[in-house]
Amino acid sequence: MRALAAELETYDKPVAYLHGDTHLFRIDKPLYSTKTGRVFENFTRVETFGWPDTHWVRASIDPADPQLFRFKPEIVPANAASRR
Repeated sequence: MRALAAELETYDKPVAYLHGDTHLFRIDKPLYSTKTGRVFENFTRVETFGWPDTHWVRASIDPADPQLFRFKPEIVPANAASRR
């Protein structure tokens, strides 16, 4: 994470980082600049669903949108906790 943060200090284009890890669905901006102490606004983390809540995340990219990336959780009804 330190290496990624160091690269972001001089990179001003949008960056999306998608991963599983703990498999708790979330979208956030968890990295802070050591130079300014502020969040990197151009960095977005997306953590995907995982067992036993196996769903998926729809990602879209729109170069005309200043946000560039959009993410939407897609729930698989057969995998929903209420179905167990």
